[in-house]
Amino acid sequence: MRVQAEKPVSDQRPMTETVPFTPLEEAIFYIERKHGPWNVQFEVETTARIDADRLQAAVITACNTHPLARAHQQPHSGMDVRCRWKIPDAIEQLPADTLTVTDGLTSTDRSRFYYEPFDPTEELPFRLLVDRGDGQSGGDRVLICANHVAVDGVGGARFARSLCRAYRGEDLADPVALTTARDAVDDASSPGPTIGLGLLGDALDYIANAVESPTRVAGDGGVDTAGWLFEQRRLGDGLTAQMMQERPEGSSVNDTMLAALHRCVDTWNRNHGEMARKISVMMPLNLRPRKWFYDVVGMFTAFDSITTRQRDRQDPRTTLQTVVDQTRRIKDRDRATVPHEALKLVPPGTPVGLKQRFPELLNGPGRRLVDTAVLSNLGRIPDPLPGFAPDDDPSLWFSPPSITPSPVGIGVGTVDGTVHVTGRYHRNRFDTDAAAAFTDRYLDCLENVVS
Repeated sequence: MRVQAEKPVSDQRPMTETVPFTPLEEAIFYIERKHGPWNVQFEVETTARIDADRLQAAVITACNTHPLARAHQQPHSGMDVRCRWKIPDAIEQLPADTLTVTDGLTSTDRSRFYYEPFDPTEELPFRLLVDRGDGQSGGDRVLICANHVAVDGVGGARFARSLCRAYRGEDLADPVALTTARDAVDDASSPGPTIGLGLLGDALDYIANAVESPTRVAGDGGVDTAGWLFEQRRLGDGLTAQMMQERPEGSSVNDTMLAALHRCVDTWNRNHGEMARKISVMMPLNLRPRKWFYDVVGMFTAFDSITTRQRDRQDPRTTLQTVVDQTRRIKDRDRATVPHEALKLVPPGTPVGLKQRFPELLNGPGRRLVDTAVLSNLGRIPDPLPGFAPDDDPSLWFSPPSITPSPVGIGVGTVDGTVHVTGRYHRNRFDTDAAAAFTDRYLDCLENVVS
């Protein structure tokens, strides 16, 4: 059932401002148009039966709180030098098909919902689907698909939390202004001389490292079709305590998760009769300042790759130390990364028609730059926690996008002390049983790393 938007209460059109895409937003926009959608997955379980009209009103409230959540892309020509967002002062209704209610959702239905490309000139950066009866204690599950051009994992989680609060009838706090956020991130990501020298050294390593293609995850039962399969797991109390409190000294929670994924791919490939030489895992980095690390709906993420080779995976501690050595260098650079800085080297007057050809570099020899897998950890989701009803056990399932050469994406979020792990698997490489088996093996590897 599609929820029809109500007519606006006024014919007067709201004021609209335009803001340019950031270099990162443009890069993702061009990549997904060449290589398929990079949509981000979020899901919240509830004990409640969701009222569709009330949810629609909550979506509008959340969009009117966060500027990019109500943005459309301004149409452009190939000779324009920037893509731009059109952001109205407010919206009074939702575009068609923004919110749908159904029941008996199948894995194919879920894949179709998340894999459907956005038309940013017509759609908002979010679409929602309510699955009746698939939540907690017979309640519903709310699925949120986010356009990665406009929103990263933290930004999408912020929207989900605002949506839940609006549905519960709570007032939403004024967010950090979009211009303030962009200026702060630009200032924080401009490297000084010391960091610049470190980036230069890393850039040389990056080029040398690209000579060897990353290992590709062995397929198991995939079919010739586009889309994703999803697997969700809550970590038990014992493994959570080990990871949070008893992990090896000098490592972070994120380090242990990265090391586990490296070891999982290694074991998975060997068990499927395929070699695992260089494994690289893409790691998103939140560029927001610490004082509002979990605020602002937008795309404020850099990306880096964490690499291991066979000698680094002889035992769990060696793998973990190899990961720690790399993540420590990134922290020392204050989160500046080679790919993020490289985007700034594109001449500002380059036409859109030329820039949209750049993703073709990822074909052929450029596939050496595409990682083996992706891992994105949102960390501890702060209060107010997501939930549509007072008696909900707070939950937030999340996964980053994956593309064909990099068919595995692991998303992690900790909500009220419970670690939620979601695996996303490209359907042309995995079937349902293989996706479940890979997820279980990943958790086994995680336990080995932290024990």
